[in-house]
Amino acid sequence: MNLNFIPVNEENLTRYLQVGIQSYEEHYLHLWENSDPTPFIDAFLTQQSLKNALKDSHQLFYIIQFNQKDVGILNLTINNEKGNFLSKNNLLLNKIYLLKSYSSLGIGTMTLDFVQNLAKNKQKDVIWLYTMKNGNPLLFYLKHGYKIIKEAFIELPKVLEKEKEMWLMAKNI
Repeated sequence: MNLNFIPVNEENLTRYLQVGIQSYEEHYLHLWENSDPTPFIDAFLTQQSLKNALKDSHQLFYIIQFNQKDVGILNLTINNEKGNFLSKNNLLLNKIYLLKSYSSLGIGTMTLDFVQNLAKNKQKDVIWLYTMKNGNPLLFYLKHGYKIIKEAFIELPKVLEKEKEMWLMAKNI
């Protein structure tokens, strides 16, 4: 299996956005009023939001490639301030989104391995993330050794009330 993690820059950010929006819409429309994820896309998956985020040296963005095809995105934050209650020396896994047709092929597991190796190389103590309270992502992270730390909530407008509940999860390295 040929899997690569391509760092995002000015030249390839459009590719990141295209696969990010497509994968998000394939998996998460059920969270939004009228199945409209515009608040999320406006906040995280526009040219301007990505260009601004790329200026932050704590933000890492990757295009996930499988057999030379863009199949997903990965976004990490190094030493995220919200994670200081876990460890000041942490890595936040913001996003792993895969196109639906590439789910359940082991790409997610290999992406978690990549994240863990990167965290070890950067001498981090803990990896943490948010996930929905229900569904496959929660089961995926539990299977890979992440533990539920506390309850959290999506704080964007137009998320359906019944879908706002999340878990903050973490894994010590």
